[in-house]
Amino acid sequence: MKILVVSSHEQHFGGGEGRLSYEFAVEMSKRHQVVLICPSTNPDPLPEGAGLHIYPLRSIDFTLAALGSGEIRAILRFLDSFDPDIIHSHTPWFMGAIIQAWAHIRGVPFYFTAHELPSKMLEWGLVRYLSAVSRTSLLHVLTSTYLVSFCRHCTAVVALNKAAMDDIRGIGYRGRMFVIPNGRTLSLYDGKAPMDPRAPEKILTFVGDFTPRKNQKYLVTVLNYLPAEYRLLLIGHYVDHQYMRDIDSAIGPKLRDRVIFTGRLEHALVPEQLARTHVWVSASLMEVQSLAVMEALASGTPVVGLSNETIDELIDSDVGARLPKDATPEQFANAVRALCETGSESYEALCRNARSKAKPYDWDNNMNLTERMYVKTSRGKGMTRRGTLALPLLFSTGQMLLSMIMFLIVQFMAFVERLQGIRRTRAAASRA
Repeated sequence: MKILVVSSHEQHFGGGEGRLSYEFAVEMSKRHQVVLICPSTNPDPLPEGAGLHIYPLRSIDFTLAALGSGEIRAILRFLDSFDPDIIHSHTPWFMGAIIQAWAHIRGVPFYFTAHELPSKMLEWGLVRYLSAVSRTSLLHVLTSTYLVSFCRHCTAVVALNKAAMDDIRGIGYRGRMFVIPNGRTLSLYDGKAPMDPRAPEKILTFVGDFTPRKNQKYLVTVLNYLPAEYRLLLIGHYVDHQYMRDIDSAIGPKLRDRVIFTGRLEHALVPEQLARTHVWVSASLMEVQSLAVMEALASGTPVVGLSNETIDELIDSDVGARLPKDATPEQFANAVRALCETGSESYEALCRNARSKAKPYDWDNNMNLTERMYVKTSRGKGMTRRGTLALPLLFSTGQMLLSMIMFLIVQFMAFVERLQGIRRTRAAASRA
């Protein structure tokens, strides 16, 4: 089959959508003829056996594809020439809606994988910087109405787990839906032997961009309740500079030597960091289906986390500890110590169980489930359900304009923040 995969993020950005859409396209290209259309500047080299072709788009930063009238006309010409049998979008927004309209007109089966929870996307995206806007009921109604309309014009919608499926149903979508979890290349993490819980230094690791949703400040606070031999390794991109200052304030001089920042790492280097981790820790407030947790389990690393969609799905006493959302940092620290201070045999059993828990999330399983969905729901070109696309196109255009406005506001805020930082630095230097 000829399959078109659609994403609105570059490979290394946009969380699950950016990385998963790229890896999904790579894996699917080992079985079919696949083109990925996405903003792209420097994608990773393709692995052996992949035959993926990328249709690169210009991007405004990494959050928004630059889609003017010329780009849209070029995309439509490409769609006509490629003539895909299947279109699988990982974005519901402007580019997804434009390509959905083409699929609707041509009768091409169109699928959508949801990487966000509709009920929470306004809490954590760019709109969170505009708190007065995000609290308006009108914006929530418009977003939900658009998403339901977009999903209704899909051949089927893919939810990553039951929590995601329930959330999508909660906004009013009643059409066909399949639960297909994310995929990972589990073999990348096979080489790690269990850490020694008796080691003089204990490494705790978290992977994720620095934002309030990821809640790294909580993890720093946990160190106050752990002995001096415990270190916290934080891997991720510095997205929110104000939140980084909050984290730095929480560290203070007392914990300065116990918190290690790596910045963003190439994904291929993450297994090496997991190989020196005793416990993978998470205090994230929301994770639809965290790739980092899956990778930690695949590496045989026990996980301690506060309750969220991923922790509730994957973590129990066999592989670590799941704590309630309101657990105190001291309670979290006690759970970490219980794992690290257990006997070697018990710790190694946790590591074996973790690897076993990750097995269903191999890419082969994802591909098999996806192909079954295509066969079950696709009836060939010209046979998809027809109906008006006025609402999807209307709301997608409005969302595009809103995204551009928010992007400009956030960029302005970042500029002001940098300017204030320069002034503070100069003022401190003059006082010295």
